[in-house]
Order: sequence, then C-alpha cells, then structure tokens
Amino acid sequence: MGFPSRRQAFATATGVALMTFAFASARAAVAADVCEALWRARNAIFANKGYCFESPEGQAAFGKSCFPPYGKLTPAEEADVQRIKDVEAHQRCAPTPSGINAAATATGASGFRVVPKYVVQLALSRAAANKLSQSGETVRIAAFYYGTATRPSVENESGEIALANEAVDLPSGTTAANLGGISISEAEIGKTSEGQPLLLINVYTSRKVFPDNLFDCGIYQGPAAQAGQVNINCKLIGE
Repeated sequence: MGFPSRRQAFATATGVALMTFAFASARAAVAADVCEALWRARNAIFANKGYCFESPEGQAAFGKSCFPPYGKLTPAEEADVQRIKDVEAHQRCAPTPSGINAAATATGASGFRVVPKYVVQLALSRAAANKLSQSGETVRIAAFYYGTATRPSVENESGEIALANEAVDLPSGTTAANLGGISISEAEIGKTSEGQPLLLINVYTSRKVFPDNLFDCGIYQGPAAQAGQVNINCKLIGE
C-alpha cells in the first residue's frame, strides 16, 4: 500500500478542518440557544410577578409588566432564580445573550409592524374571585386589532378592517397577562385612516365550566402602541 499523494493528504486535512469547524459551530449554536433559554426562564419568573422591565431587551421579551407585587419573589422563586444563574455561570453565558439583543433591536420583518408588548391587569370583585376559585372557571382576555377603513366598501359596512386577534386564558389564581409582540402587515395597516393598529380588549369567563359568560368587565379601546399597562375591573353580572 503506497503513501497518499500531497493532493490526497491536503484533501483529507481540509475535510478534517471543515468537520472540526462544523462541530465547533454547532456547539456554539447550541450554547447560544441554551443561554437564551436560561435568560428567558430567569426573567420570566420576574415577569410573572410584575417586575417593571426598563431595558429594551426585557421590554421586547416581556413588555413593561409593572403590576403588583412588582417583582417581589417568594423564597422558593428566589432559589429558582439562583439555580438558573448558577447554570448560566457554568455555561459562561453573557449577561444578555446575543439572540436577545438582536430581538430587541429588530424593527420587525420587512413589510410588517410589531405591536409593542403590554400588560393587562385585572381587578376582580370579591364575589367574582370567589366564583372562579369555587368553580374552577377561568378568565379569557381577548385582544382585537383593527383600524378604520380609508375606503369603506359594500362588503365592509362597519367601515372597520380587522388586522389581527389574540387571546389568552389566565391560569387559576392569575390576574395579569402579557400580550402584544405580534406582527401585522404594513399593507393592511396602510388601508386604515389611523395609520396604526387600534386595540380593543374584552374580558370574559372562558366558558370551560359554565356555558355563559359570568363577568361584567370594563374594556380598553385605543391605539395599540399606547396600551402599556391596561387595568380592567371585573365583577359578576348582576352584582
């Protein structure tokens, strides 16, 4: 068996180098994904407790939040945060992963506008809260994005253009939710006289236990970009 030629040896060395680079790149990509997931998990604990995010990265991921108890954690939650920090240190994660930075500075995909994230905070009457806890029923927050048509048509007698919808069912015992962050077509927004998405928020029971809605709640109606924190009061119908 003869020795490999210089060309064969070069090709082999090049192949090994490319494989090594590919594996290193894959490991780096996996590490970046892990760090981003850890960052989101750690900050989600604070977001769920109403922490007021001031950084562009925090607001891009979770909105401004800012509702009681304003980020005050229980001892168990503080321990969870510390465990995540320990893993981040072991992984040598940056304070804010590159993927999070990129998401915060992005202006949205070409041809789309990203609705800023916002918080909906509910204030339930005692009777409404008791009804939920005793029955196991939940609450749904529904957001409707729309605009006034610049050219009303026969097919669109209301004169409104539906741009997007989103809804969330709150877990039992929860009275706040983060919404927004969705992309809306600039072409559709361009058909509205406002030139920006308007937002209508309705709140009602999810009808998982009772066939009819039980709540009488306020609404929010106004520019989506100015929602920030929306406070809505709810009581039982007839209360």
